[in-house]
Amino acid sequence: MNKAFLDTNVLVSSIDTTRKNHQKALSLIQKIKDKEFSGFISTQIIGEFYVSLTRGSGGMESPLSSKEARDEILLMLSSHLFAVLPITEFISRQALKLSFEKEIKGVRFWDVVIVATMLENKISTLYTENARDFRECADLIEIKALQDIG
Repeated sequence: MNKAFLDTNVLVSSIDTTRKNHQKALSLIQKIKDKEFSGFISTQIIGEFYVSLTRGSGGMESPLSSKEARDEILLMLSSHLFAVLPITEFISRQALKLSFEKEIKGVRFWDVVIVATMLENKISTLYTENARDFRECADLIEIKALQDIG
């Protein structure tokens, strides 16, 4: 079965009905439910998801309370819809190596951690709303922009 990694913004769009890609995110998640492919996230994505759910700027249109965000994430985790991958020391070292090789700096390092996690777990496809954030790694993974999928 094909494997796909979901970026944080896909999860946020699946929850926030005001986002333009809400229906596409729901459709993508339905494909995972229907076993068209296996869905993966990481411990990093869980943390980013919490931050996005509880902040307004760059996150939810109407941020959730800490309790609501916790409950939403625990519900997602208990569904076992996504396999949750750990960020190991090896993955961190790979991300540092990739960041150096591709001259990636600052907050964009976290995108490289996603790529390193995918490579370590032999996942070739990433779904995201921000394909440009991963452009330097397009030679390593397939990047599918949520807004471009049918």
